[in-house]
Amino acid sequence: MSFGKLSDRHRRVLAHIARYRFTFKEVLSSLYFDGADPQKTLDGLRDEGYITARKLFKGNRSAYQLEAKGAAALGVSRRRAEGLGAEALATHLAIFSFCHLKGFPRIRLEEDEVASLFDEHAPPGRYHCLERSTRSTRVFHVYVPGDGTKAADVVAMTRSHIAEVIQTPGMLPWLANLVYSHAILVESHERAELLVKAVNSATFDDRIPLREVTHVRVECVPGFNNLEEGLHALA
Repeated sequence: MSFGKLSDRHRRVLAHIARYRFTFKEVLSSLYFDGADPQKTLDGLRDEGYITARKLFKGNRSAYQLEAKGAAALGVSRRRAEGLGAEALATHLAIFSFCHLKGFPRIRLEEDEVASLFDEHAPPGRYHCLERSTRSTRVFHVYVPGDGTKAADVVAMTRSHIAEVIQTPGMLPWLANLVYSHAILVESHERAELLVKAVNSATFDDRIPLREVTHVRVECVPGFNNLEEGLHALA
């Protein structure tokens, strides 16, 4: 496939935006520019019609998203260039923050990457992320409950997903060795504490504690109300 005059760095930037649906210049600076300002590159991609800047969040914050031309250059679905509804935007932001604003080496996985990683017996779930560090490697199924979702319902969804994973061929060793995990992402520390208590007290089948079946992580991530704080920490 021809990318025209796009450099390798341009392609990496576009692929990153396609993977997460949007990005910010602070994250691009950290990932691809060794801390330097990526604005010139972003302006060039925008002038050529590959990306656009949109005010998706509070204040004067610009998020960079693909245009249809950028999606075509990568050979990905035009849907990667479409706008996001409020619920989808919150979910994608939580996953973005989980991968890039928490200080861990994480990447959001595409569906074909999940299938390849699990030898075609992919576990259920729409969103997965890979964390790979010097100490361990772990795949997270990511769940972003809505603001109004009750703790009991979050636990029920988690329990249901784990039950499906157990029935998936080849997944029991992943669970037993704690390399497949369930991450619950929320914005507020108070809600995170509430969910940790709910998960810790939950059972899987009325006998076995849920946490004995698999690793469950409740993590507080930057969201709509504290995104700027998370991004400034990268500067």
